[in-house]
Amino acid sequence: MIAFLFVLLAALALVYVNLSTLAKGKAGQIIALSVLVLLFLSMAFRDTWAGSVAVAFFAVWLANALLFYIPWTLYRIGYYFTQPHHLSRHFVRRVSRGLLGVTVGVALAIFAYGVPHNDDYKMMDLTVDLPSQYTEGFTAVFFSDIHVDPLFKAEKLQRFIAQMDSIKPDYLLFGGDLADVSMEQLDAWGYDSLFKMLTSKANVAAVAVNGNHESMQERAGSNPNDWMRKVGFVVLDDSTACIGKACFTGRTDYMVARGRDVLRRPLAELIPDSIQLTEIPQDSMGAVATKDSIGDSAAVVAYDTTIVHRPWILLDHQPKGIEKGHVGRLPDMALSGHTHDGQFFPVTFIINYVWKVAYGKGALGGVFWLVSSGFDCWGPPVRFGSDSEIWIIKFKPHENIMPE
Repeated sequence: MIAFLFVLLAALALVYVNLSTLAKGKAGQIIALSVLVLLFLSMAFRDTWAGSVAVAFFAVWLANALLFYIPWTLYRIGYYFTQPHHLSRHFVRRVSRGLLGVTVGVALAIFAYGVPHNDDYKMMDLTVDLPSQYTEGFTAVFFSDIHVDPLFKAEKLQRFIAQMDSIKPDYLLFGGDLADVSMEQLDAWGYDSLFKMLTSKANVAAVAVNGNHESMQERAGSNPNDWMRKVGFVVLDDSTACIGKACFTGRTDYMVARGRDVLRRPLAELIPDSIQLTEIPQDSMGAVATKDSIGDSAAVVAYDTTIVHRPWILLDHQPKGIEKGHVGRLPDMALSGHTHDGQFFPVTFIINYVWKVAYGKGALGGVFWLVSSGFDCWGPPVRFGSDSEIWIIKFKPHENIMPE
């Protein structure tokens, strides 16, 4: 977090230096300062339509402007120390204005392509062959990073809900980052009804975890976990639940834990129990009770233990892998979001140097890991170099083929 803030401050300082050369003297400084003030105001009011539009533009423009401002600034510094005379202010001003025009044009071009591209999410298919101890298969739909805000289009969620009728998933699995507005605002916009419709499409259960943006909502006084439970999700907050044919562990997001000033529980404490208790009614002789053997008297209930083998699926919003020092059973599969696969250029290139598995299938800590680019976007509703998506995962049981 500290490293991110340092990079952000350095980027803003670089932007200020370059924008301040757009005009002579104090006029250039006023222009640069005004842009930064507008940026911070847009962040403060990003739960409004105007604030969201401003944040969206600044995010795309800033990321691409740095591609031009960094080499230009390095050139100016090198020229200053190696040449007997300085670059003329008139030349610097002309270059700065040219770079501003180019970067604004690039940002607008990314918006022109990226907004409709984000609206059209992909449906990704994955088949997972289960180990031999699991005999029952099932289908799960995994999605992450919805980020409902004033720019999010409800029609996109409605299409998703309609498509679940044909897929008929056993489980809906949500990987965190539900919204960037308060839960009260979600209700006012009617998203409570939409998400109730969505969770009802799961034949067995809809399971959810929190993401780092839920920590922002908690700090603002909202309770995202309760809201997700209200609309039908089983919310796993550093907890495990065995539901039907599978067991699920949902981790508390790292930023949520930090905001609550708590530590995440060790994964070893969340390993699902494979022992299942079965009630066996008995009559007075200790035999299995029937209506004839017990008559009107109450049956004595005994318990039998059986070993139940069910796949263990881990949901952890950020794909940081299995904690060091973990001892014991490993999940059969882990699901994450968070990275957005960079979302738009040039972050789509940088993201692969930030995360070991930034997108798609990989392995972390000896666990098969799937990282989704997300159902929608943070900030700018733009995809350029990445795709919005959902994953349809078919867990296929091991087939015991008898030798002829």
